[in-house]
Amino acid sequence: MSIDLVAPPYAGHLFPLLELGRRLRARGHEAVRVASTPDAAAAIRLCGLTPIEILPDRADEVWAIADTAQHVGFHPLRLYEQFRANMSLMADAAAQLRALWTEQRPDLVIADFTVPVAGLVARSMGIRWWTSMVTPCVLETKTGTPAYLGGWMPGNTLPKRLRDALGRTAITLFKRGVAAMFRSELCALGISGVYRHDGSEAAYSDECILALGMREFEFERDWPKALHFIGPLSESPPFPHAAPVFDGRPVVLVTLGTHLSWAREHAEALVRELAAQLPDCLFHFAMGQHALSVHEVDGNVHRYGFIAYDRYLSRYSAAVIHGGTGVTYACIQAGVPMLVWPHDYDQFDHAARIVGKGLGLRLRPQSAARDLRRLLTDEPLRARVTEFQQLSTEYDAGRWVAERL
Repeated sequence: MSIDLVAPPYAGHLFPLLELGRRLRARGHEAVRVASTPDAAAAIRLCGLTPIEILPDRADEVWAIADTAQHVGFHPLRLYEQFRANMSLMADAAAQLRALWTEQRPDLVIADFTVPVAGLVARSMGIRWWTSMVTPCVLETKTGTPAYLGGWMPGNTLPKRLRDALGRTAITLFKRGVAAMFRSELCALGISGVYRHDGSEAAYSDECILALGMREFEFERDWPKALHFIGPLSESPPFPHAAPVFDGRPVVLVTLGTHLSWAREHAEALVRELAAQLPDCLFHFAMGQHALSVHEVDGNVHRYGFIAYDRYLSRYSAAVIHGGTGVTYACIQAGVPMLVWPHDYDQFDHAARIVGKGLGLRLRPQSAARDLRRLLTDEPLRARVTEFQQLSTEYDAGRWVAERL
């Protein structure tokens, strides 16, 4: 079969699909192409896959949507500007994908959930469409605790069930309101409404949603019938890089991923503070810039442009993370406890799950050093992390997708 994968260039969305593409090629599916912006082409080729460049002159705009200059959160004007910029890009992407698939038609399109227009174009052309979902908690359901509301913890008491119901209603009304504001733009993309007649979200495939995660990590809820938990994919392309140094001391990874440039200065200050309070530990600060092979040493703090989680994370004693999907699952697969410091988007929901499942602690600046020391010494917590690490080995995403194909 010929399969086209579609993803934005952001590591947390692109890299899992690249790993899936590699696994499918290893199982004999050689006609796998990856559509993304031109700056993703190098990573795609490093994975042995064929890149298709879309939005060739608008890559900076794509990055600006996610890597904002400031916290977005629930700020209405920033949310509006973000969505408007997205609509402008989607119209171009839809036209380019339609032209591409008219010339060379794939048998299947697997599109990241942030690029629903790819699936809608495929569906309109009679091409089968699956959605790749690295953050299944953002799916709307009829029961359970909703996401995008600051990282709510679940509960079975009447007040919490009422809170969850009101939260789910608020999210539905918000989406309907946004759809009404951008009705003409959405109709031009072939989106007539937010929901189908059966109540499912039109932005995601009604045939198959690949949840690239673990059911055990999520809070219980009624998942859509099309959703399948196939396991995490957290490998990185083999970028040239400076190998991290391990000298026998406990080593702590600190990373904010590839976004959140506005928060990186605060993170560097936190690293220096932690390093001063824990001189017996070594701290590796990953700047999330895989194009830079950087290694800078300042006492017990080492700064790197890029650290490949799948290659090195198992050698770390703990990790201070922002709660991005990629690094969260990489820590689970490596058996590393997490001190989670969410900043924006779905990171608060992942932080709630990390704490709720006993895999780490929420970072509090006033007690960060003490909490980090606890991660290094708390045996019951570390045993829980090991338990989840073992659970992660029971998934095989490549095999599941190959069998479904």
